Amino acid sequence: MLRRDPWRCLTTTATAELLVVDAWFDVTTSQPGPVLATAVVMAVCAELPMAALCTVLAVRALPSRTRDKAPDTDGSDLQVNAHT
Repeated sequence: MLRRDPWRCLTTTATAELLVVDAWFDVTTSQPGPVLATAVVMAVCAELPMAALCTVLAVRALPSRTRDKAPDTDGSDLQVNAHT
């Protein structure tokens, strides 16, 4: 992230996905009782917020394209040909 690597959006996206899958897997496979409570607390307080942060970083790291300016729709940029 500090080197502004152009591939950082893919890395942060994959990290966010793995965090969400890990939270889901931990919660769905844990035994009822204190183990399930621990898995839910870890998912809600650690893994899902980190996944959200990684998603925000991934969106901000998306490469931007330079696009030509679209013409105005009010017609002010049109040239009138007086010879026609």
